[in-house]
Amino acid sequence: MMQYLHIINVLTFLSIIFFNSCNDNKGDTLAPEVSITFPENGAVVNEIITISANAIDNEEIDFVQFFVNDSLDSALVSAEPYLFNWNTNNLDDGNYTIAVIAQDASKNISDTLKITLTIDNSLSTPKAVEIIDISYSLNLLSIRFNKSAENDFNDYTILTSSAIEGFEKIEIGKIIEITDTLFTTNEFNPIEESWYYVKVTDIYGYSETSQGFRVIDAAPSISILNPPKYNRGSLRFQWSMNRDNDFLKYHLYSSNSMDMSNRVLMVTNSVKNDTNHSVHLDLTSQSKYYQLEVEDHWGFVTVGNSIEANLPFKFIKNFGGSQNDRGYAVLSASDGYVIVGSTNSLGSGNSDIWALKIDFEGQEIWSRVYGGAGNDIGKDIKLTTNPEGFIISGSSNSFNSDANMDMWIIRTDAFGQTCLFDENGECSDSDTKWARTFGTSGNDYGNSVVQSNGEFIAVGKSGRIPSFFVVKIDAFGDKIWENLYGEGPNDNGQYVIESPGQTPNYIALGQSNNLNTSDSDICIIGINSNGLEQWVRNIQYGNSVNEQGNYIFRLSGGGYIVAGTKQISHWYDLLMMKVNNDGTQSSSWSFGGSYNEVGNFAQEVSGGYIVSGSTESYGQGLYDAWVVKTNDDGEEIYNHTFGGSLDDEALGGVKSINGDPVIVGYTKSFGNGGEDILLIVLDQDYQP
Repeated sequence: MMQYLHIINVLTFLSIIFFNSCNDNKGDTLAPEVSITFPENGAVVNEIITISANAIDNEEIDFVQFFVNDSLDSALVSAEPYLFNWNTNNLDDGNYTIAVIAQDASKNISDTLKITLTIDNSLSTPKAVEIIDISYSLNLLSIRFNKSAENDFNDYTILTSSAIEGFEKIEIGKIIEITDTLFTTNEFNPIEESWYYVKVTDIYGYSETSQGFRVIDAAPSISILNPPKYNRGSLRFQWSMNRDNDFLKYHLYSSNSMDMSNRVLMVTNSVKNDTNHSVHLDLTSQSKYYQLEVEDHWGFVTVGNSIEANLPFKFIKNFGGSQNDRGYAVLSASDGYVIVGSTNSLGSGNSDIWALKIDFEGQEIWSRVYGGAGNDIGKDIKLTTNPEGFIISGSSNSFNSDANMDMWIIRTDAFGQTCLFDENGECSDSDTKWARTFGTSGNDYGNSVVQSNGEFIAVGKSGRIPSFFVVKIDAFGDKIWENLYGEGPNDNGQYVIESPGQTPNYIALGQSNNLNTSDSDICIIGINSNGLEQWVRNIQYGNSVNEQGNYIFRLSGGGYIVAGTKQISHWYDLLMMKVNNDGTQSSSWSFGGSYNEVGNFAQEVSGGYIVSGSTESYGQGLYDAWVVKTNDDGEEIYNHTFGGSLDDEALGGVKSINGDPVIVGYTKSFGNGGEDILLIVLDQDYQP
């Protein structure tokens, strides 16, 4: 302040001397008017602030001078506009006074009132820009950030640190164009945690750093695996494509547990847009749960949920040894299933009757073999009551001196045990355990048996003419009567059911041929309790073709459903036929392709029917087990095959206690060697 007053006094003294030196000429004595027009008193300023003044005079302004804190280190402006660009960058924050004087051409001087300005250079710090996104591919990391809004922008500096609070931030790049808000580098490792920052610096050296943006490789985006679909022996997989830039591989796993324990790798696929896989299903595998993993280039893996396949079956199991073993019939019990068939792997001869009981998980409860040194085969098994046990029908030549086959009927207890056979294949311990052979000097076969009022009706084929063979047996295995039905040598009884409380008492199904033609027709015979025919229906489909009925099932609304086969040209189609209570045909449908098909089992289900058998036209190999589901009008809903590259056939079936169809047969494509018994529990509610 003293310096400022000194300057004013000096200027005033010089002006007086000059004035007095002029003889009688007083000159201009009017001082100029001066004022500070910007900023206002008390303003807060930073960086470079322009201070403006206004000066007017009756003659001419010589100069305007600005003073900071009365300092001689000030700015002098000799012409309009009267501006002072005050650089506060190197000054401490705080209060400063600004004063202005003006001098005119006559050396008249005036000054302004002082104003006080507050320097706050914290306001000089640029506004931080934030990182929008960081992405990376296999060889390039890209950092995108917001554009700076600073008018005095100088540059962006890209920094990195190993921790968000890391004090050591390493510079990895600099950008000098304000509009260039993308930084790329190929020096990065996303599996090591890193933090990235963008520092904005202005031309005065003030800077501000963004918040840290964390980068560590995230697990790959999940790809959704759809429930796999079964289609004629194959399982088809489809999933959504992974769109990550660092995608490496898909891994598809299978397991027999929903938690995917003991999972098995099915396939690895490194093609991003290849999101399908198909595999021929191993029928002996219990895998039905599947899981997809996605792996990225850095080794990180995302594991999808466990997905259950959309399968037409609930359960598939095989049983057997190293030789040939087949299942021809199955029954459903309260604690599992009982299968009957033939085995070359077990027993004492070429082939023996094999009865096997398993629980609902496919675990063996007991196994029984019946037979001798020859060939023995079991074709049907039913539950018996009073006492509880099983009745088995089949054929045997183990006990026949001329090596011909006999119908062989075996009754067992609830554990499949029976008595010891004599040289004729017969025995009797009680009404629970006995075995009987029936036939003549030719070949006689037992195909089906059913209990009726404590007695039994068995049907098969005789070597006599006619050859539709029916035997009635009492509770102890003694023959009550036997009859032959039909006309020719190809007559054959395939299946028999009881008609409780109705006449006729039994419905027998098979085929019959006329002696005058080679054509065989489906034959349905109504038989009373004394063995007399109530009616016979030979159902024809034209001349010089063959048909055969293999299975008959009573419908809930009356009438029957029949499964069989019919010849078309040189090949056979699977036949499903509805008949009335009197055995007359109601309607029929055939299914097949270019080769042979046969139907061996049919069942009524909600909304339609399921028929099973074998197909040579479709599937994975020679013969495959085949299931066709239709609506009530016989229109196909789906058909599926079960098999591999060799022969696999469905030979019989039963309606389980919960309504699911159960089919039995054999598989040569899978299992333990040769042919194995194949058991399939279908899902009656399956929708393709």
